[in-house]
Amino acid sequence: MEYIVAGYNMLNDLNFADGRKIKNELGGSVFSLAGIKLWRDSLAYVGIAGKDFLDYYGEFLLENQIAFYVEERLSHTLYYVLDYFADGSFRETCLYGEDYEEEAYDNSKYDASFFTQFCNEETKGIYLEASLDTQIVYEFDTLKKMMPNGKIMWEIVTSDLHNPERKDKIIELIGRVDYYSMNFNEAKAFFSVDTEAEAISELLKIKKPCFFRVGEKGAYLIQDGSVTFLAAIGTEECVGETGCGNCSTAAALIGLAECKSPIEILAMANISAAYNAKQYGPWKRTDEKTRMEAEALKAKIMAKNQKNAQDE
Repeated sequence: MEYIVAGYNMLNDLNFADGRKIKNELGGSVFSLAGIKLWRDSLAYVGIAGKDFLDYYGEFLLENQIAFYVEERLSHTLYYVLDYFADGSFRETCLYGEDYEEEAYDNSKYDASFFTQFCNEETKGIYLEASLDTQIVYEFDTLKKMMPNGKIMWEIVTSDLHNPERKDKIIELIGRVDYYSMNFNEAKAFFSVDTEAEAISELLKIKKPCFFRVGEKGAYLIQDGSVTFLAAIGTEECVGETGCGNCSTAAALIGLAECKSPIEILAMANISAAYNAKQYGPWKRTDEKTRMEAEALKAKIMAKNQKNAQDE
């Protein structure tokens, strides 16, 4: 496979302040799959799941022709109920209780063996969402040997970035991957800074390509000592922003692994996020029409950027 996504899978019930309810919405790394699928077809997912995994994820995987390898170690897929309140705050509750939530995370730690059937000389990139408690982050070198021409994008989990005791280890492990990603709120906590400029200054010091997300404002690519910004698109059509970070980070991996220009990398990432935000849950199915629309939008963004650069 050219691209492989590994991470977490979960389900969500969404209860809104105005009384609207959405049940059984897919969550987790399915957003990353959708972000890559918008641009490329050779794609696989690996991870650990509940015995009901295919009941919920089977249709998405089949419709998008995504190969997968999952170990059904859990009795149920991790499931959350999200209650949103009028002031914009929300409460997240595990449907099966706190003990099950802890058990699920303890049993969701995958390693390099999960990638064996999909990794080879043709593999261009692996997107990983993984915490320091997961074995895979100590096997980056093993993964690189399994895909001699491939690159690793590490999306570091929020809880680790907010834990000052893990900062040194995270920086050490970033040195073993090709790319990494975090958002502005995570960077503020990780570096103890207040502004985007301060966060970017700290990210530059790491000297590793970073896809730096700044929410509805857009994203930065920090690479080879340079900083490139591209504004978000489609925000006026946004229905649900959940998963846009996973989605855009995974799409950025494609551009980075295929040595695209910074603007093209950011355009691919922002377009994937825009499609993701059009509905709750991930973009359900990428067909030829959707792919052509995305490619046309990318070309338009790049042409506009080139014109703006010439006019300056």
